[in-house]
Amino acid sequence: MSEDELAVESIGKLFRKFALPAVFGFIISGVQITIDGFFIGNGVGTLGLTSVTLVYPLLIGMVATALLIGTGGASLVAIELGKGNKKRAHRIASDMLPLIAVVGTFFAILGIFFTGPLLRMVGASGIVFDMANDYLRIMFIGSFGLIAGIGLDSLVRNDGRPSFAMKVMVASALVNIVLDYLFVMRWGMGMQGAAIATVVAFVASAAVFTAYFFSSYANLRLHLSDISPDMKIIAGILKTGFPAFVMQISLAVLVLSYNYMLLKYGSEVAVSSYGVIEYSFAIFYMIFEGISAGVQPIIGFNYGAKLYARVYSAIRMAMLSCFLVGLSGFIILYMFPETIIQLFNRNDPELLVTAVEGMRIFIFGIIVEGIIISSAVYYQSVNKIKPSLFIHFGKIFIFIIPLLFILPKQYGLIGVWMAAPLGIYLMFLVVGVMFLKEVRSLKQASTESFN
Repeated sequence: MSEDELAVESIGKLFRKFALPAVFGFIISGVQITIDGFFIGNGVGTLGLTSVTLVYPLLIGMVATALLIGTGGASLVAIELGKGNKKRAHRIASDMLPLIAVVGTFFAILGIFFTGPLLRMVGASGIVFDMANDYLRIMFIGSFGLIAGIGLDSLVRNDGRPSFAMKVMVASALVNIVLDYLFVMRWGMGMQGAAIATVVAFVASAAVFTAYFFSSYANLRLHLSDISPDMKIIAGILKTGFPAFVMQISLAVLVLSYNYMLLKYGSEVAVSSYGVIEYSFAIFYMIFEGISAGVQPIIGFNYGAKLYARVYSAIRMAMLSCFLVGLSGFIILYMFPETIIQLFNRNDPELLVTAVEGMRIFIFGIIVEGIIISSAVYYQSVNKIKPSLFIHFGKIFIFIIPLLFILPKQYGLIGVWMAAPLGIYLMFLVVGVMFLKEVRSLKQASTESFN
């Protein structure tokens, strides 16, 4: 797709061309996450689910750095292309590669030397510690593949190749699923097998994306001679990607807090239940992320080109789509919780009872969660960092975590489950007020630009 099409093609057609491939790719990633849980739950057992849930905040830190680079660089590329500065966009894309290499090296060092202290910090002990250590060490040592795969995926979409990005994500997910089955179910490699399967899949996608940018197929074609880090550009990438980084780190803190409170007011089974619930939500959250990621190049380019009416149309379409997906997810999860939970473990009745109870409370937040995610991505796409940071930070630290430590004193384990949906709705009200002001600003800017 040419840059001119981003400026003149109907928003509906652009949405279908950019958002639908992104959504499909993210759905596959969601299925990949869910099936990962299926193999661990059925191939390793409840303790395997507990191990992954305890490790999850540490893995989120790795994903956070990938998004710091990927969304930061991709957002700046889209804005510069909208302004017609292709040379500047090319420099930004080039400087993403050394950043990915540095961060991948950092996590590999953590994987070799520091997984033990990190796991004790998140509360792992006994056999759960051993399982978690097997999983985390391999994930960290192979982190370059995950960081490059996630980071370059955003850049490929902004290079005008959303369908190609989707195909690579689908292929990566299929590799992960096949290897999960072989390593965990057939060959009994346990947590190590699950980790190796994930690492191999992401390394494959990273290799394909890297080869793409050094090929003639890429619009922003790179050469080794182009890689000459500019600290101002790198600082800009990190600044623009910082809201996405904060969102993921905030999520890591939230999961740590949930694990702590679930152990305090419940048991290891409650932690496993939380993991199962998150696995069940994964596909719907990935759709939210796919819609937001797909619309980001449209918003960024048109904002850079000062086509503000088109910016408003794009974000409105994204928010409506997220709401409809959230409502559908709520209905499905509320009506069939037992069936969904038993996909992950059929042999633990205590897990089933606890997870069903938690899910029927937890899922209320999913209805509006996508709107909050898309609003934060909007602000990041137009390089308004402070409101994007506030949305990411505020939802978790102003609302959910305080409620997480207050409600259980009165309601016990039920209060733990109540904290997230209640906090999400409070943040939704705040986002509504913020976005009404933003819409007025866009309409005014559109009128002034037209005049």
